[in-house]
Amino acid sequence: MTTVMPETSPASPFAADPFYCLGVADAYDEYTAGASIDTLSVRASALLDADYPKTDHVQPAELYRLGYCNSIAGLIRGHIATVNAQTEVAYTSHRNQRKDAAA
Repeated sequence: MTTVMPETSPASPFAADPFYCLGVADAYDEYTAGASIDTLSVRASALLDADYPKTDHVQPAELYRLGYCNSIAGLIRGHIATVNAQTEVAYTSHRNQRKDAAA
């Protein structure tokens, strides 16, 4: 049986920035409100495709984008881990049923 180990992301250097935190909060609020992983992935992709002005300092919109997309990436990793675990359980159950039927 495979054990799924949770993956912990290293803390972002921007974790104390309010705009970064706003992006994180928005991503989790949308997920909690029922937005699907696919919908959130499309929204994150659109944010990544947006062009922001090139300057020497980090813009608040850039920090928001980093927080939002980093959170969505974490949700996607969690979703993939869940699907993998469910697949493992289904495979093991099916294999055990076949063994019992053959015996």
